[in-house]
Amino acid sequence: MGKYGYFVIDADGHGGEPPHWRHRIDPEWYPQMRDYVARMKEIYGDLPGAGSPIHTEDDQRYGEYAPGELDFETPLQRDGMAVPGPRITDMDLEGIDVTVMFPPGSGEEWALGDPGFAAALCETLNDARAEYAAHDPSRLKLVAKLPMIDPVRAAAELERCLTRHPDVFVGMVTAQHILDRNLSDPVFDDVWAVADQHRVAVCIHGGGQAPDQVPIAIDRYDTRLEKHAFTHPFGAMLAIMNFTVGGILAKFPNLRVGVMEAGCGWLPFWLDRLDEEYELMPDQAPLLDAKPSEYFLSGRGFVGVESTESALPYVMDQVGDEVLCYSSDYCHWDCDFPHSVKLLVERDDLSDHRKHRLLTHNPSRLFNIPTP
Repeated sequence: MGKYGYFVIDADGHGGEPPHWRHRIDPEWYPQMRDYVARMKEIYGDLPGAGSPIHTEDDQRYGEYAPGELDFETPLQRDGMAVPGPRITDMDLEGIDVTVMFPPGSGEEWALGDPGFAAALCETLNDARAEYAAHDPSRLKLVAKLPMIDPVRAAAELERCLTRHPDVFVGMVTAQHILDRNLSDPVFDDVWAVADQHRVAVCIHGGGQAPDQVPIAIDRYDTRLEKHAFTHPFGAMLAIMNFTVGGILAKFPNLRVGVMEAGCGWLPFWLDRLDEEYELMPDQAPLLDAKPSEYFLSGRGFVGVESTESALPYVMDQVGDEVLCYSSDYCHWDCDFPHSVKLLVERDDLSDHRKHRLLTHNPSRLFNIPTP
């Protein structure tokens, strides 16, 4: 039990990649890996703190990424991002009992537009992270990164992760869209079928800024501030439309979907709008036999939130207490480490019941993680 009196499940942490994990890929892919790392450094070169935590009381600073041609780490990141022992220490400090760790979001799904390299990259990444999580599989959980550019390979990689590492993988993650394809494209049905069969979570986590992604409106903006503010919530709205109106949840009745790191204030509006459009044009969503909101709010749709979002009570009033899941965002540049659990527990606008739903009950249901 966490130090604040709740069994806390972190629905969206980061890290879990051992040092120099990219060196583990088969040497035949080293030329592609060098090109891929160089592309990431070009895209993310202006990220505050090189992706490591900064706070408003600090001077704005920009870190330097590792100079190695196969490395993308930064000396500013916390040890727990790459080493499991210090991660457990940080979890205890923050008051987290179990964390679900998300991998890098740097376009691994379609890396360099090369399906073979993307598949090798994702397999190397997933196995390296499984090694990290094996330090304490009861507390360190993972979602798999898949080569979605090739859905057949992606489905096979998800099956491999779930069968080879069943004690740590609790789901998969994908970007909000895959290059020129929406997630509701039937070509991805093989992937959803594996998740449906194993009853593991499908999570959406950004993807608008990743290298070589096909842009959706984000190309109109130049600053990191504008891109970062825009891409996650807009991508989350697209994903929910794909999973509801696009029929994914209708086709796969066991599927659970979680939309991460996008806030939640937009959720009631968006579900209302989708319902209205569906009521006016039901023939354009032929797979549905209920309103889009009913699919998402049927116990299969979840949204990750951070502790200080002012909209939490309003959203829970509008859509119920069973949807929102606490997320630490450990240990990204804009997270609240080590205070994220404390900030939520100390809020006076949320009942104890709602805090339990956010911290324990809802993430447990999303990822099928048992609680005491």
